Amino acid sequence: MRSISSGGSRVAAALIGIAMLGLLSDASRAATRLAAAAATPSKTVTATRITRRPGTLAPGSPVRPADVSGQRVFIDAEHGFALASVSGADYSVATGNRGKTWKTDGPALHLDAAQAPLAVVFSGAVDRRTLVAWGGGQVIDTTGNGGRAWYSTLFTNGSPIAVVHDLRGRLLAFVGSFGGSNVWQYVSSDGGRTWHYRTTVGG
Repeated sequence: MRSISSGGSRVAAALIGIAMLGLLSDASRAATRLAAAAATPSKTVTATRITRRPGTLAPGSPVRPADVSGQRVFIDAEHGFALASVSGADYSVATGNRGKTWKTDGPALHLDAAQAPLAVVFSGAVDRRTLVAWGGGQVIDTTGNGGRAWYSTLFTNGSPIAVVHDLRGRLLAFVGSFGGSNVWQYVSSDGGRTWHYRTTVGG
C-alpha cells in the first residue's frame, strides 16, 4: 500500500513539471522574439565620436610601412589611406608621398584585446576628407574632415559587409544580418554620422 506522503510527492513533482513546461514555453517565446528582433533592421543608426584612448598614438604619429596592412586606397598619385596595426591598436593612416611614409590621421579605431565588435579591416575614401573603415566587426567608422574627427556607428543586428558612395555624395552601406539570412541597405547623407535603412537599392 502506498503512503500518502509518496502520493503527495508525485503530485508535487507533477506540479513542478507543469511549471517547468510553462517556463520553457516562456523561454521559447522569448527566444523567438529575440530572433525576430535580430532579423529586423534598425530604421536609423547614429554614430558616436571616437575619442583617443590612453596609451594610444596621437594623430599625426609616424607609422612604419611594415605596420600598414591590407588595401591601400589612393585618391591621386600622392595621397592615399590605409589601416595600420600598432601595439595592439588599429589606426587609419595617411600618406602624402606615394606610400613612402605614413602617419596616423585620427585616434585608434579599435583596440585588439578588448573591442572585437569594433574591429575594422577594410578602408575606403571618397576624397581626401571623407574616409571610411569597416569589416571584421559591427561598425562603420567615418570621418568627413580628413581625420580630425572620427565617428563610429555600431550595428547591433548585423555586420557591415561593404561601404560605397554614390554619385550624389552619399555613403551606402550593406549590412548582413547575423546568420546571413538578410542583407540590409543603409544610406548616410552626412558622411556617416547617421544611417537610414532603405528598402530599395540607392533609395
